[in-house]
Amino acid sequence: MGNVQPTTNPAMPLQGIRVMEAGTTPAARLAGVLLADQGADVFSLDHGRPSNEGLDDYLDRGKLLLPAAVLPSVQEIDIIIAGSETIARSNDAQISLSFPAVAPGEVEFDLPPDASDDLLNALVGFYTDLGVTSKLLGNSVTYTPLPLCTVYAAVLGAVASMAALTDRERCGTGRDIVIPRLAAGLSAIGVLALDVQGLEPYLLPPGLLTLSPELMAEVPKARSDESHMIWLVNRLNPTAGCYRSADGRLLTPVTTVNRRLAIRMYELLGLYDHVKEMGIVDASPYDPASHLVADRNIALPQGMRNELNIELATLMEKAFATKSAVEWEALFAEAQVPCAIVQDFSEWMRSSWARESGLVEEIAGLELAQLGRSVSVQSAQPYPPLQPARRLALPATAPSAPPRRPSAASPKPLAGYVVVDLANVIAGPACGRLLAELGATVYKIDTTRPDHQPLVTIIWAGDVGQGKKSVLVDLRTPAGREVFERLVAKADIVVMNATDSGTERLGLSRAQLAKINPRAIGIQVSAFKGERPSSHDDRPGYDPLLQAATGIMSRFGTPDMPLLHGIASCVDYLTGYLAAFAALTGLQARERRGDQKGDWAETSLARGAALVQFPFQAGPGPATANGPSAIGPSATARLHQLTDGWVFAEAPDDLSESMQDLTVEDAMEFLRKRGASVVPVLTIAALKQRYVDKPSETVRFRRTRCDTLETMALEATWFRFDGQNLAPVEAAAPPGSAYTEVLSSLGFTSSEIQTMLTEKIVGQPNWRHLAANR
Repeated sequence: MGNVQPTTNPAMPLQGIRVMEAGTTPAARLAGVLLADQGADVFSLDHGRPSNEGLDDYLDRGKLLLPAAVLPSVQEIDIIIAGSETIARSNDAQISLSFPAVAPGEVEFDLPPDASDDLLNALVGFYTDLGVTSKLLGNSVTYTPLPLCTVYAAVLGAVASMAALTDRERCGTGRDIVIPRLAAGLSAIGVLALDVQGLEPYLLPPGLLTLSPELMAEVPKARSDESHMIWLVNRLNPTAGCYRSADGRLLTPVTTVNRRLAIRMYELLGLYDHVKEMGIVDASPYDPASHLVADRNIALPQGMRNELNIELATLMEKAFATKSAVEWEALFAEAQVPCAIVQDFSEWMRSSWARESGLVEEIAGLELAQLGRSVSVQSAQPYPPLQPARRLALPATAPSAPPRRPSAASPKPLAGYVVVDLANVIAGPACGRLLAELGATVYKIDTTRPDHQPLVTIIWAGDVGQGKKSVLVDLRTPAGREVFERLVAKADIVVMNATDSGTERLGLSRAQLAKINPRAIGIQVSAFKGERPSSHDDRPGYDPLLQAATGIMSRFGTPDMPLLHGIASCVDYLTGYLAAFAALTGLQARERRGDQKGDWAETSLARGAALVQFPFQAGPGPATANGPSAIGPSATARLHQLTDGWVFAEAPDDLSESMQDLTVEDAMEFLRKRGASVVPVLTIAALKQRYVDKPSETVRFRRTRCDTLETMALEATWFRFDGQNLAPVEAAAPPGSAYTEVLSSLGFTSSEIQTMLTEKIVGQPNWRHLAANR
């Protein structure tokens, strides 16, 4: 012990930022890890815990631990991280960050400020709406052990802090930031809570999990036989199933939403000629005529006729059984088609590529390996090795900050900054939407010829397209490249989700971006990359693929019956928010340096999938908390089925036998009288029914109309700055709707714009230019 000065790396993006972590909740501590990993001096409370205590070693990583009597004396603090209660700032330049269970003033939810994730997860649909395939097992409610509200809140808090630091360089003023953890959980279910009306019928997605009588007859056997359950799920959607290889390992290919990848997958398996002989066609789903072949269109595999899906699954099972899992994974990687071996979390933690890439790190002096940094910034490479916490007797001194001249802060901290969003699906676009919510002007560029189906490009854009000015551009043409480069030249941040080879093809590798705009922060969202190069860097992927590769599917199902843990809500949104953290970490460093030099920042689906499982670094958790029949972590903290619904309760004793004949209302009264914390288990549909017309402080929906598009989406309540929710962003318009505004702002004349439309260099909204008769 001693008055030890913290060590810093001159290139670390948060060098010189001092953080007091006064809160002890998991969200506060995890936010502190994110900041410490990027070079901030994070002063935290020393609880006297010994080293090698598992999860505490991770949550204390890189921090400076002080005795309780000394911690409040730390001077020159930039950011104060509180727990569930706010802490007053000691001066106007400080930024305070807190994580209550619900928004201040909320009266709808009877929850303590430090309510557990288990209680919050029950209220946002995580126990009811994430089990896409587990419902086939007859489980309408399944406990999830993932601390989704805590992890999302911590990342959103880190994002908001970076936005506030950036703005402080302009106005000299800090902010009071509140991230309600229930609202943070809501930020993970955007597309699941979305309603979109007014689309042409041919653009509407096929239904999911439609069982023919033939397959319905297999359900009883599937509920008692794990291998038969996999057999059944494969026949519902062969393009996202699990297949046994020659060595018995399970593999998951994921090509459902991308027609080009689906074709390439069938070619790899030697099946594409057979697929065509079956009458399956490749037709653009953006052409109204495609509705004539919607039940046999490779571009819409969810809508394929049952007999075709059954035959395809049978063919794929036979094909995958001819090679080992490692052989297939390598072949798919070489062909740039998403496919991964199914693993559990501990197996993934031990995998060579996770260690090689820095997704998993050995920490000097600690026995257990830990998750690596969740984001990385190129100017800090090579990062110094991660370090365990250090105990100090006295706080490290710091030079006094120069006096600031406070000026009026903008209502939103990123007002005046420009973002160009080139990403697709959910993770990358969620990053752009989050930056828009914080005040940035966001331009969205999409291709004029998408391989992804309208579910992704049009319907999901009803959520992740909010707050953006959208234009469709053919980047293969010189004129399209001119539009592209003029937009990128305006940007402070450029967001893309692509492999390394994909950024080269796009013309936006780090070197290429620096030529177009040397002051821009480039953000690359990839599938498998970590802090260091690895064998998996250039492999493509989607959220379900990383659920399979990192153990989430095995945890929600079993190792022999992996099950999908939600659509997008588990990995995609979180990765997008990590990308926003990476972007703003780079941006605030640029603004604090004052040199206007750009940078390159990265995160990946693998990093998001790892972070959401952070508690399991210390062990797998109790058996009752895992698997398709999970009910909770213990007999006293668990789900209870009642006569008219379900509750989750944390009680002093196991009271389940006393409640078997009670209603939800009666059970909640019974449990509260006995000192239990209890909440009803709500579906997303129930949330809509309760709060669409009567919004609460934490749960709000909004209906919007743009042209013929009517959307009902969650309203952002996850960012509260200085006592107020940030004002809602503009509703999502049909993709491509802002072409006149965007092109005019770039200096193109009306006649030039019309020429680009005529020559299909710029596309029409909702890709109407792809109709066969146009």
